[in-house]
Amino acid sequence: MSIVDEIQKDIFDYLDSHYGIEQDEIKSHSALNELGVDSLGLLAIADIVRKKYGIVLDDERIASVRTFGDFTDLLERKVAARESAIGAER
Repeated sequence: MSIVDEIQKDIFDYLDSHYGIEQDEIKSHSALNELGVDSLGLLAIADIVRKKYGIVLDDERIASVRTFGDFTDLLERKVAARESAIGAER
């Protein structure tokens, strides 16, 4: 399982426990606001990602997230940048 898959699982768990949204209800094109996830929910998810995985999702980028797919794309870019930075340090 990739780190993005692990993060997505944590997001699914968060959405289920805080919003009652089950994983099978969430598609890549699902608009987060239509799922009931507001800006505070996005910030809470970003906080989980920062604390558990050490990946910082800046507020400006989070504000541009509209769909679950947008969020996944942002995560993939951040993970790739982190892995690239770690590889460059070696």
